[in-house]
Amino acid sequence: MNDYLEKFDALLVQLSNTERDEVVEFYREYLLDAGIENYDDCVAEIGTPKQLARKVLADYSIRFNENLNAGTSKRKKSQASVRTIWLVVLALLSTPITIPALIAILAVFFLIGVIVFSIVITLGALIFGLTLLAFAMITAGIGIFTSSLWVALFYLGCGFALIGGELLVLPLFIWLISLIIQGISKLFQRLYHRFVKKNRAEYGGRNHAKNN
Repeated sequence: MNDYLEKFDALLVQLSNTERDEVVEFYREYLLDAGIENYDDCVAEIGTPKQLARKVLADYSIRFNENLNAGTSKRKKSQASVRTIWLVVLALLSTPITIPALIAILAVFFLIGVIVFSIVITLGALIFGLTLLAFAMITAGIGIFTSSLWVALFYLGCGFALIGGELLVLPLFIWLISLIIQGISKLFQRLYHRFVKKNRAEYGGRNHAKNN
């Protein structure tokens, strides 16, 4: 059991020392109460250390996201959502599930990946193209400034207008990306709750708390 818990503890580096100690102590007490001391018996009861650690980290990350208030910045929410997506994916991939469920999860992964990739490539290409056009017009305006003042001013005005427009749209672009990330995070959290069930220790711990 001690060997199992040591490996489990080493995989919880993303938690604070207090959180890690609480989690490890919870499972230590559960295994002691259940009379489970052999490493293989621990695995049979609550999964491998890696499986259990990934589940715990995903649970903590989901709860952290749920506790973010309205005053939290979009950047912090996006960072928390990305972290949750990654941890949930790891937890899903390390959870023993049926083949049809695994196919469904992988299909969702693929579909989301294609959609996000398409959006990013499209928006990136659009921004890149407009930026090149803006600099080309500014360069052209500077080049003919001495020979044709009004045409030069027209090119310069259009070039700076494009750059100004991009700067105005940039916050909307960032908001859209943040919204997409949070939406994907919620979808993965639903998949997690659907396919990753509570282990016996969590059920036992909750029932024990109710009895007390």
